[in-house]
Amino acid sequence: MRGNTRFCGFTVLLLLVMTSSNIVADDESDNWYAEGGNSVLMEQFTATWCDVCAQIDPWISNFADERGSRLVRIALHDPVADPLGSSISSERLSIHSNSMDLAPSFWFDSNNEIKGTVDPVDLDRALLNSEGVRESDTIISISGVENFDSNSMDLSVNLFNVDNSSNSQVSIFLLAEIIIDKSQATNGITTHEDVAVGYLNMEIDTNFSTDDITSETNFNSRFTNISMTRNVNSFQINLDFPLGNEDIEDISIVVAHEKIVDGQRSTLGAVSLNLDNSQISNGINVVFPLIVICIISTLILFKDRFL
Repeated sequence: MRGNTRFCGFTVLLLLVMTSSNIVADDESDNWYAEGGNSVLMEQFTATWCDVCAQIDPWISNFADERGSRLVRIALHDPVADPLGSSISSERLSIHSNSMDLAPSFWFDSNNEIKGTVDPVDLDRALLNSEGVRESDTIISISGVENFDSNSMDLSVNLFNVDNSSNSQVSIFLLAEIIIDKSQATNGITTHEDVAVGYLNMEIDTNFSTDDITSETNFNSRFTNISMTRNVNSFQINLDFPLGNEDIEDISIVVAHEKIVDGQRSTLGAVSLNLDNSQISNGINVVFPLIVICIISTLILFKDRFL
């Protein structure tokens, strides 16, 4: 009887520890984190008036999702006659001749152009080709913290071991799922994923001294409080963006390190961060299962001793 009492008391103590961990978890902010660099950027010129796009868009997002970190889709809508179009599309497509003559059009790492009707085989072939010509990948990390006081998202981006930084830029995209009214959906599609709703690019200056800070951008739409700092072997960019009408779970951030030579752009590394529950990095959420495992193991090991 005494052994059972001692065992029950020990169990209650451990459960109290577990409960206190849950209380701390409720006070923690949500943090998101991603690291990589091997992703290929698939930029798609599309439009709400495009009938061919209406056949492709229903499966194109799933196509990208099924390829995991290998591929990131960015939807650039017609800036002239599309409610989802903006100057972002004009900026990104300006390096391509006749880029808005035909929708849909695709570019993989700003090359391997495909225009018109496509199927998954065509896109897979272009993806493999882009992966094959990529000599190396810049390692990039993205971390995000939701700022409830200002209703914004604070981001920190790091580019590591940037060996090939001359004539290069960091490009940061804000993508969202947007639902439009049926009256605006000329081709019948009302839900549009991976729409570029924010974008900036900053030149990576090789003459930048360690610990120097700059906020100069070549192009910026929606991002604020921007700063870039050069560390010994990396560049760090801090910035934020206000949370608008989009659902935070439908937002993703894409960061690319790109080379610009003679008006031609190529990708040196890219990674994406989805602001959904699958990529939340909450310290207690990670520790909690470990606590449970330790508790169960401890109970099993000491049960016989108490009894």
